[in-house]
Amino acid sequence: MENLSAEQVKQLADNFMKMANALGNYRYNAIDNLTEEQNLKIKELHNQQLTHTTELYTKSAVLVLADAEEALSKIKVITEASEGLYKKLTNVQNILDRASSILNLSSAILALDVMAVTERIQDLIT
Repeated sequence: MENLSAEQVKQLADNFMKMANALGNYRYNAIDNLTEEQNLKIKELHNQQLTHTTELYTKSAVLVLADAEEALSKIKVITEASEGLYKKLTNVQNILDRASSILNLSSAILALDVMAVTERIQDLIT
């Protein structure tokens, strides 16, 4: 296992911020097509993602992953895919599912749950 450096934690937070921003941009751009319930759910997920991102930026504990470089690389792929998907997806449920999956990944990282991080990354990649 490898300890994440401060720079790697910042890279994680930067990527989660980009994914949260992409979700926020989707909500802003699709606001006229969303039901009130959908809008509130996306808003809630967006706020939770921003909260987790802030926690990542300020987290003082050392995060441990089995293979940090590989995980960071996969999260970068997930980030790029998420940014693109939010622009292309028209099904709000798909947006909600993706945002929830990203939130689950950040929760696993914050909990230092190496097994869950691996599973969540795999879920988002496939």
